[in-house]
Amino acid sequence: MPFIPDLPWTADREAPGDGVVLVTRLRLRRSRDVPAMLRTSLAVRRQLARSPGARSLQLRAQPLARIFTTVSWWDDEAAVRAFARAEPHRGAMRAWRERLTGFDNVSLPGSAGVVPTVDAAAPQALGTA
Repeated sequence: MPFIPDLPWTADREAPGDGVVLVTRLRLRRSRDVPAMLRTSLAVRRQLARSPGARSLQLRAQPLARIFTTVSWWDDEAAVRAFARAEPHRGAMRAWRERLTGFDNVSLPGSAGVVPTVDAAAPQALGTA
């Protein structure tokens, strides 16, 4: 089974407060869409790294299962909304909508000083491993 290591990113700044954690899981209809989704995910990851209020991100790609999971940590809900409305995220969500079999998006409270991970946040948010 091919293994793609999780891709983490953490801001170079300390942010006060607990912030908000966003857990997102996308499930693709077709295996042949995996390479394109990986490219899209990397573009959105670059956008997030430049976004005001972004504290961290972890991207987990499971190509054989056709699942992409992200856990991002933000200063507040306003920063999340601004990111979601900006390109390339906005266009990606429109373009991929019909090629997904599932989309889950859950917000959780963060914990000051504790960078969230897929292993810790996804089961809590999505009720799955």
